[in-house]
Amino acid sequence: MSCRHRPGRATAVLGVLLVALLAWGCKKKPAYIAELTKADSLVERQEGTSAWGEAAVGTKFYLGDAARTADGGAELKLGGALIKMDKYTVLRFGGKGGSAKIAVELGQIELRGAGKYGLDLGDVKLDKDGAVRITAKGQGKSTVELLVGAAQIASLDGNVVELEIGKVFDLEIGASTSQAAVDAGVDAAPADAAVDAPTVVEDGTIEVIGKTAEIQLPGSTKWEPLPAGAGKIVNGATIRLGAGTTAKLVASGVTLSLAGGSRMQVSNDLLFGLELGVGTASVPVATEGKVTIPGGTVDLKGTAAAGAKARLDVNAKGEAKISVLEGGVKLVGSAPGAELELRTGEAASMAKGGNIQQKAKIPDYYDLKVMVGEDPAFTIHDPRGATALQFSFAGKCGGAGTVEMDTDPRFRTARITGGKDAANILADAGAYSYRLICGGGNAVASGRIIVRRDNGARPLPKDAPVNPIDADGRTYRISYQSLVPNVKIKLPGGGKAYKLHLATGGVDEVIESTKPTVTVEGKKLKEATYTYWVEKDGVKQDKVSTLTIDFDQTAPQVYISDPQNGKPFGADVKVAGAVLPGWSAKVDGVEIPIDKNSRRFNATVQAPVGALALAIRLAHPQRGVHYYLRRGK
Repeated sequence: MSCRHRPGRATAVLGVLLVALLAWGCKKKPAYIAELTKADSLVERQEGTSAWGEAAVGTKFYLGDAARTADGGAELKLGGALIKMDKYTVLRFGGKGGSAKIAVELGQIELRGAGKYGLDLGDVKLDKDGAVRITAKGQGKSTVELLVGAAQIASLDGNVVELEIGKVFDLEIGASTSQAAVDAGVDAAPADAAVDAPTVVEDGTIEVIGKTAEIQLPGSTKWEPLPAGAGKIVNGATIRLGAGTTAKLVASGVTLSLAGGSRMQVSNDLLFGLELGVGTASVPVATEGKVTIPGGTVDLKGTAAAGAKARLDVNAKGEAKISVLEGGVKLVGSAPGAELELRTGEAASMAKGGNIQQKAKIPDYYDLKVMVGEDPAFTIHDPRGATALQFSFAGKCGGAGTVEMDTDPRFRTARITGGKDAANILADAGAYSYRLICGGGNAVASGRIIVRRDNGARPLPKDAPVNPIDADGRTYRISYQSLVPNVKIKLPGGGKAYKLHLATGGVDEVIESTKPTVTVEGKKLKEATYTYWVEKDGVKQDKVSTLTIDFDQTAPQVYISDPQNGKPFGADVKVAGAVLPGWSAKVDGVEIPIDKNSRRFNATVQAPVGALALAIRLAHPQRGVHYYLRRGK
């Protein structure tokens, strides 16, 4: 095996432009599955279970990776196919053994191009010019709709169907059905968002779903198979579940739903104890109950109006995480004086030794008020890196509602907060999905939030210089920070007449020159991948080069000079700063004029009322909505 040289990077002197020469590396890497070819707004990539990071055009996705869009669409090349992601969509490239499976976890995509493609819930085969729309419906369900051409779908149950235009095909584990196409609506909350009112029985019941449950009877050291289906609870028994098997236990008014990989014990008085794994404990209206964990107990308190529900997660060290999903919960640790009251949306951890530490608390104040549905996706730039948000329901529920917020777009580990007309929650630095759920259990609005620890004080980049590249058969990348720069292309010498061909998107622009250099103005270029070649004295040269132009997502776009963070507000507050081209500014819905030449703004606004922070709203057609916060203390 030969090893190919990877040339280094050349960086522009002023640091505002990166021109990278791409070549082959010496280290053999697995083949990538898809490549990001177009991004209308922010696109993020996740490697496996790592944190999300911004993805530029040209980013490659490998097995286990995921792509996520914000308030704009994106396109990815998948072999000979094209994937068009809608805004607010999460797409994961799962599978194993080198066989990729496309999973639409949130939102929808269009898949175009002849071939057979694996989905997490089945396979789809597209004929030439075929295209389908795949939409996530939650709870392990998706729909597939034929848009044009011809296609077949093979579901996991072996059912093979010829898709028809105008009919939506439902996919889920173990089932598949077809129905007439309808307008897309808002999905209902996942099944685990509701609590089935348990029946209080004397002996207790258990229902097992799956084939890998086992029971250890009292006084025995032997594990015996526990068959699927419903049965009675055995006092003093220990139960463990394998992967893919779940169980629900009910006794003394307490319901404990266990995920695969969990282990629990039933005491002689039918008290449930979670020893390992993940479970959801709940009690119905006007009922109290408890579940033990290695460090103490979780007391659930239902009220006359609502029940109580908590998510429990116990690791192999006996450390537990407790998240309150509904109602009130009291933690009682085995350590002296270890007690903590929690309410909906709050979370804490309990060590095996019984010490308790609160992880998330619902604030009784707010820094920024968010009108649900006004800005479906936005970014908060907060000097603290933690923002107290107030979600205003804006009459969407006609009464009380709850807001779920989670780093997981499937809301499997959601924090929940509620209220009559609004609800508060604390958002640390990170990326979140949120949704508003009304009393009927339906999600009526949703969106995405990114919180960054940023004071908006970085100087803006200067205009980019001219960037030199060659027509030498290599690949160049230019990342710009403000405006697309001019590009100076060096042509092969020794000629008298030159024609430079610059092609992208099926359009070939020809630029003629009598000199061996051609300068292309930045205003004639865009974010795209170009191929270019040269004719010298009427003879086409054999070297074809590539130029990729993309936006540097890390570059500052906004500079806030006033007000200074931490300085007390007066009745009137000076707001000043500068922006790159294309931005608009508002405070409390009032437009702040921006000078067309200097791109600076300077205005006086009223101090915030109710909110602890002044929010400067900056918006850009491609970069989205950004709130820059300043606190008076």
